[in-house]
Amino acid sequence: MKYKRKRVRKIMENRHDEAPQPEEIKPEIAEEELPEAEPEQVKEEAAAQETPTQEEWAEALKKTVEERDSYKDSYLRAQAEFQNFKRRNAAARAEAFEDGSREAIAAALPAIDNLELALKHAEAAGENGAMYDGVKMTLKLLLDAFGKLGLEEVPALGEVFDPEKHNAVMRESGGEENVICEVFQKGYKVKDKMLRYAMVKVYSGQEE
Repeated sequence: MKYKRKRVRKIMENRHDEAPQPEEIKPEIAEEELPEAEPEQVKEEAAAQETPTQEEWAEALKKTVEERDSYKDSYLRAQAEFQNFKRRNAAARAEAFEDGSREAIAAALPAIDNLELALKHAEAAGENGAMYDGVKMTLKLLLDAFGKLGLEEVPALGEVFDPEKHNAVMRESGGEENVICEVFQKGYKVKDKMLRYAMVKVYSGQEE
């Protein structure tokens, strides 16, 4: 048995030695050898590509200055327009407030006229009780409140007739010509704007 085993082992070794070994496969295309660039040359080429020329610097500076001037001009224009808008808005609000105040005061003038007429009749009748004092106080409160809004009485009695302030409805002979001798209805103004013309009688300056 030992002899047979040795013989089989020897036969197997001979077969392994006689088997053809695969040939080494060599690459058909060899890699192309690239020349290595020197470090200094690479740095110089990169610097040449990154550093702008003097003309490029000048053009960039010119463009920057133009953009700065344009932005500054736009900012100044916007600021001026906003200030003008604020002034116009403030003026419009003030004018609207004054218009509203004049309308409210004009609507209350008949009440003032009636209170003054009531006091005039009470004084003519010799009445000076609590009712008289109450009407007088009410009239004073109204005139004070409207006075804070700019209400003023237009001077008339004894003044020279002024068509910008007075409305002459009657003329009386004698006296100084065009001088107001009687006031039928008081005139009022609010901050130099006529609210109601005074209704008056004037002297003609001629005797009949």
